[in-house]
Amino acid sequence: MNINFSRYDTLITLLAGTTAALTIVISQPAIAKTPQEVANIAGPLTVQINSSLGDGSGVIIAKTGKTYTVLTVNHVVEKADVKYTVRTSKGKNYQATSVTRLQTAETDPDLAVVKFESPEEYPVATIADSDQAVIGTQIFVYGYPATGGLFGAEREPELSPGLVTSRPRNRPEGYTLRYQAVTWSGMSGGPVFDSDGRVIGLHGQGEFGFAQTSSGEVAPIKTGFNAAVPINTFIAKLVAAGMNKSELKVDNTPATQGPVSTINPQDAQAYYFRGLSRLDQDNPSEAIADFNKALTFKPNYTPELYFNIGNARTLIASFETTRAPSAIQAYTRAIEANPGFADAYYNRALAYLDNKDQPKAIADFQKAAELYKQGGRTSAYQDALNRIKQLQ
Repeated sequence: MNINFSRYDTLITLLAGTTAALTIVISQPAIAKTPQEVANIAGPLTVQINSSLGDGSGVIIAKTGKTYTVLTVNHVVEKADVKYTVRTSKGKNYQATSVTRLQTAETDPDLAVVKFESPEEYPVATIADSDQAVIGTQIFVYGYPATGGLFGAEREPELSPGLVTSRPRNRPEGYTLRYQAVTWSGMSGGPVFDSDGRVIGLHGQGEFGFAQTSSGEVAPIKTGFNAAVPINTFIAKLVAAGMNKSELKVDNTPATQGPVSTINPQDAQAYYFRGLSRLDQDNPSEAIADFNKALTFKPNYTPELYFNIGNARTLIASFETTRAPSAIQAYTRAIEANPGFADAYYNRALAYLDNKDQPKAIADFQKAAELYKQGGRTSAYQDALNRIKQLQ
């Protein structure tokens, strides 16, 4: 089974830390920041990057005089003959004065640096050691999604929590920080924060996997997994970016909040996360076992659990005849729990096709297209329309 990437642009807040004791005085344990506190940090740092070709996001990482440096992903600014505008959290628009593309070959990471000048004062992001973002680490993706019919400057910022599900050594374009979180078109280039509000990566990929159907065809399924280029990858490219590490604000101390442990799961949440991690690491059979264990603790879990059971059943390599119906059942449970679950409709449509039920497949693709359009997921909307056209 192969997992490939597409640029389509669904947890837990734990308290952790150590208590240090002296002779009489006992310090209070360090407490991880709340999602609202992370959002308050992220807001002034994160910018829109707009152009005639589409929308993206970025994060301010340096300042020299009135010149600000924004880090983003290359595919947001990849066209040299296009003018790019940076829109800040204060609603100010600035023409990009320079764009340095760090991806000059397919093997290079999907990164770019954009500069703009402004008399306004904006904070600079604190950067952390992304190698510390191991499996189970809480992350927050922040950016400007193109949802609700809002595009360009009309977009509003959004914070999306998630957990790191795998850290592969090599992935195309440097996307080796993987997590499950809700992201949308327009958030590409947005910062990924750790639980202390420090930047550990640049979001850029929403993924769908490819599974072989019983007829031998290869069909995509929406997975909900996403990926970022780790910030350490950018640090290794500073010379190419024309920057010095002294320009950056770096804090490599360990994060206050430790990773979620999956060694010995004791509740629904822990089993669910271990299942996600196993699914992301191409082990759908063991993922299903963990998802089912989560259901024994909490029979009416989230719609995402049923969605991922459907994905795992679809991705199992064997072609037994019960595979498509069992996936359909799981996607149906997800839709019953969340009637607006567009990806569940899309994946169920593929399962119906595998089961040779074309009318139901068309109906589900139509519902998915409707929901994608409402959510501003332009690429996914067009993809669903193309599938309907192919079937009619």
